[in-house]
This record gives sequence, C-alpha cells and structure tokens, in this order.
Amino acid sequence: MAAVIALCCWISILTRQPGSPSTIWIASGVLAGVLMTSDRSKWRGYVLAAFVANVLVRALYGDAWYLVVGRGLASTLDALIVAFALAHYVGDVTDTARIKHVARVATSSTLVACVLSGTIAATFQAWFGGSPFGPIFAAWFASHTLGMVIFATLTGVARTLRLRLLGRPGHRIELLLSIVLTAATCFAVFAQSRYPLLFLVYPPLLYGAFRHRFSGVVFGVTTVAAIAIFETLAGHGPFQLIPNAVSTERILLLQVFIASTCMLALPVATVLTERDFLARRLREGERLYRTLADYSSDLVMRIAANGHHVYISPSAKDMLGWDLGELTRPRLDLVHPEDVAQVVDVLKTLYATGISSTMTYRARHEDGRYIWIEAHVQRVPSNTIGGLPEIIYSGRDVTRRVEAERALVENQRRLRAITDNLPAFVLHVDVNEIYTFANAPTYSVMGFGPAEIIGRSVREVVGEVIYAEIKPQIDRALHGETVSFEIERAFGGQHFHYQSTYVPEFDADNKVRGFYVMSSDITQLKRTEQELSLLARYDSLTGLANRFHFNERVELALARQRRNLQPLALLYLDIDSFKQINDRFGHAIGDAVLREFAQRLKDSLRETDFAARLGGDEFVVLVEDVDVPEVPELIAGKLIAAMQCGIMMGSSEIRVTTSVGIAFCRRLIASQDELLRIADATLYEAKAAGRNTCRTAIVDEASP
Repeated sequence: MAAVIALCCWISILTRQPGSPSTIWIASGVLAGVLMTSDRSKWRGYVLAAFVANVLVRALYGDAWYLVVGRGLASTLDALIVAFALAHYVGDVTDTARIKHVARVATSSTLVACVLSGTIAATFQAWFGGSPFGPIFAAWFASHTLGMVIFATLTGVARTLRLRLLGRPGHRIELLLSIVLTAATCFAVFAQSRYPLLFLVYPPLLYGAFRHRFSGVVFGVTTVAAIAIFETLAGHGPFQLIPNAVSTERILLLQVFIASTCMLALPVATVLTERDFLARRLREGERLYRTLADYSSDLVMRIAANGHHVYISPSAKDMLGWDLGELTRPRLDLVHPEDVAQVVDVLKTLYATGISSTMTYRARHEDGRYIWIEAHVQRVPSNTIGGLPEIIYSGRDVTRRVEAERALVENQRRLRAITDNLPAFVLHVDVNEIYTFANAPTYSVMGFGPAEIIGRSVREVVGEVIYAEIKPQIDRALHGETVSFEIERAFGGQHFHYQSTYVPEFDADNKVRGFYVMSSDITQLKRTEQELSLLARYDSLTGLANRFHFNERVELALARQRRNLQPLALLYLDIDSFKQINDRFGHAIGDAVLREFAQRLKDSLRETDFAARLGGDEFVVLVEDVDVPEVPELIAGKLIAAMQCGIMMGSSEIRVTTSVGIAFCRRLIASQDELLRIADATLYEAKAAGRNTCRTAIVDEASP
C-alpha cells in the first residue's frame, strides 16, 4: 500500500504547477477505493501506510514542512471520509441492486471530503506560506475531486471485478479496441492547437460506456485524463487557443474538461448497470415463476380479457385429462351446468371491481366425470402497455375434500339419527358443567326433553342428591380422565341399572373442553351377564380369541410358569401402516384385511400356540413349552413371511407387512400387564427398526 500510494503521489506531483496543487490527485482516489473494498480491520494499517508514503514523497520532492504536513494529512483524510461514508450508509458497495444509492453517497461524501481537505490544505499554506486561500482551495478541490471520482471508481471496480475488469470473455478485444479508439481520438484532439475539437472525445467514450459499462468508463476516462494532462502540460491541445491565458487558467479548464467526461460517462454506466441488474432479476423472476407454475400440482392459467388462456400450466393435463391445446379458448362447456352462472358472475365481478375471489365449482374431466375445483382468481395488469387487465387463475382439485365435507354433514345427520334412536341417552357437558347436547331418549330417562336440558347446569337438571353422587366422576372427566361406572336408579316404581361413561373432549391444545356422557340401561345385561360372558370369548370379525379370553389364558399360563418354572413367550404384533389402508380403501376393506391377516396368523402357528386379537390391528400369540428364544423368533419369522404375499381385494392387491415384538421370559413375570408391556415395548423397537421385522426382549430376572 505504501509503495502504491508513493508512486501515485509522485505521478500527481509531476503534473502540478509551481506553488499550486496537482492537476489531478491520484493517491486519495486509490486509497478510498482500497478502503471501501476491504475489511475495516485492515483500515488502520492502510491509512497509516498511505499517510507515511504521502509525507515521505512530498518531503523528498522538497516541499516545505507545512506543505508536507498539511497536504499529507488532508489528502489522507478525504479518502478516509469517503470510505467511512460508504461503509456506514451503504455497506456492500459491490451490490449491483444498490448502485444508485452507492453513486449518491459516493458523490456527496466526495464533495464534503474534498471541501474539508481543501480547507485544511489551503489554511496551512495561507497561514505558514502566505499564499492566498481562495486559489489554493479551488485548485485543491478540483484536483482531489477528479482524482476521487476517477481513481476511487477505478480502484473499487478493479478490486471488485478483478479479471472481469478486462471485459467479458469474448468481448475483451472489443474493449481494447474501444480504448484504442478513445486514446487515438483524444491524442488527435490534443496533439493540435488550432481547433476546439474537445467534443470529439465524447462519442468513443460513450461508446465504451454503453458497450462495456464500468470497465469502458474506467479505462476510457483514465485514458482521456492521462493524454489530456500530459499534452496540456507539454503546451499542446485546444486550451492553447485561449489568448493571454496563464497556465493556472489552462489547468482549471483542463480539470473542468476531465470532470465533464466523468459526469458524462459515469451516469450512463450507472444507469446501464442497474438496467442490467433489473433485467437479470426480471429474467430470474420469470424463470422462477415459470418453474413454479410448470411444476405446481395446481392448475395455473393467465386469462386475457377476451377469455383466451394466454398461459396454461402442464398440470391441467393431469387434473382434467385434456390436452393443453384444447384449453386455450374459453371452455364454459366444461363447467357443470349448475355452476356456470356462478363462474361467469365471479369473473364479471372481478373484472369490474378488481377484488380477488375464490370459487368452488365442478369441471368435466376428459373421461366424462366431474371433479370439484377450488379456484382463486385475481386481476392483474396486462403485459402490454395500454392493454386490458388479465386474470391469474390458480385452481386445485378438491374433490376429496368436498366429498369428505359432504360425508361429514351426512355423518352428522346420521349421528343425530343414530343417537336419537339409541336405547341410551347421550349428552355433552362443557367445562362449566352446562349441557350442550342431548339426544331424544334423555326424555324417557331423565324426564326432560333435549330443548329443556341444553343450556342448563348438571346440578340444576339432576338435583342435589344425584349431583353429589356423580360429582367425583365429573371432576375426573374434567381433568382429562375417561370414567366408567354403574349407577342404580328407580323410575316409575321399577329398579334399573345404568352403565355410564364420561369421555373427556380435548381441544387442539390438549385442554379439556368438556366431556361426553353415554348412559345405557344394563338391567337386562346384568341378568344375563353370566350367560353372555361365556359367549364373549371370541372376536366376531376374525374368529380369534378376544382380549377377555386372552386374559384368562395368560393368567393360567403365568400360574403354570410359577409352578413349573418353565419359560414362556408372548408375541405382540400388528399390521404395519394399517391406518393408511383404512384411510385409502375404507373400513370394509380394512376389515377384510384383518380377517385375512388372522387366517394367515392361525395357519402359521403350532397347535399348542394361542392367538388372540386385542383390538384394532393388534394381535398376540402366547407360546408355552419353549426353552430357547429361537423358537418364538422362528414363529415370528414364519408370521412375517406369511404376510409377504399380497392380499387381493377385487382387482387391487394390498401389500401387508407385520412387525413383531417378543417377550421371552425365563424367570417369573409379575403380571400379564408387565408381560404385555415388555412385548409392546419390543414391538415399538421393531417399528423403529423399519417395520416388517421382529425384536426380542429376554427377561432373566423377575420383574419388580
């Protein structure tokens, strides 16, 4: 840095007239360009090196001490002011998007810095040398402003562009020829002193700015400044035409000429560079928009004022089945007849008011069926100047959602019909113990109709005696616990048994919003409970033992283990991703899959093994008469293999896999709950391992 600044100072000093500042001061511009493109941690070293080099060159040249100190301090200070202003108000000066802001800050800070530094330099020379303040200040301000504008820009652009300063690949010869043309023109203008042909320099300079942006400006202005300065100092050029002009006046005119070249070329390069940036951003935006539209699953269209579709995304083919060419013209014939009026009205209103809207309508698929589309339409300006507004249309297939909503409404209707015809009463109670729902049978049980119950408190409806009895269960339900209990009541001189269940209702934040009450008359059930218990040991869907039967068998197996000290194993298995099967194919298919799964399960077991369905898609296999864990693992392997073959449901094949958790107990186990817990935890390990596999937990010590 010191060497570069020293060289720049020496060159600038050579261009000055005796007793006056230099024609153009290069060093301050170079220092400012380096600082504004460097990390601020390096500024102190750069500024110190520049100041020392500045002072040494002036001293070696023979300047007086007050010129060495005053001008050295001032010419270092103006570069620091410009660099600090750009760092503080702009930040990254290489950001093309902010080039106008960079230009504004750079221009204003240069003027302020050169005024301040000129004041310091002129004051030193006037105070200690007796020179007039005004001419020294004017000459200093002009030379430093020119140096800052030209060489700060040159240095900043050079450090930012590096090799790109030499032009884009393939255009460097053209840049060189542009510089040669500018140099030749400038040399021709300043090699003669007969004609005022300064304006001839501008065309090649502007050509370089148009073709090569800042590279053309930097090289062009530098070339013009160098030739103009040295030719003028040598006594050549148009400025010699001024009669009786002293050298100082010619230097001032030279500075004005160089400044005019900067003021002419720099704004052109700035505007063109910003235009290039905006064009690149526009092209990138169009590319991103096209990518999003082309690869979106939604149907995106741009609709002209005459109804023709200017753009249609490829997803139209997937959604509607029609080729894109068939959709370019208005196709109201594809809209369901019942929805045409709605679509036309929405589009007319949109064109008239500009208020975006969303509509849901049916459109005919190419195969003849209708699908539901939810479309958002918005009016946008035309791409052409003076053109009519257009519409951006974005639609998605919501057939499943509409069908689900209709199914929900139907289900609510069915739910009301079902609950009103249940041989039980169903109610909902909120957190304030106020009834918000009641089905029709509540009248026969409680003596109140639904309209008389809703909006009243539990205490008010049932009375103090019954309320005091059920209050503990209400509190448990409102604390998030499902509560089931039996209660006896006398109605109409008869004694009844009721089974009541309080099921808490949770909101999205898992807070209790209330609870559901389901109570049914179990008087007859109580009378026949024993008989039903004998018939209730097998699952009606699969034919396997149910949970009740399984509990009995496990208790017996644990008792035998305690007597004989023989190992036993429990296999806990379920169907992988069974919920997705239900969601995709429906519960009827899900039930069929459960039946086939249970049949394959039975076919894979030994005669001594006991299989049961606990509920949903959860199954267990109790294995006794086993000495090593390899035996239940072999059984698990057979079960997994048995499920590999797909299950045919009509024309569809459903792939089903199972995960198995094995609890192998060599020692006594505390309870069947502990046994189930171990097997269940091992099942989750198998799930975590990727499903369609098994994991074994070996229990060697008694559970606590």
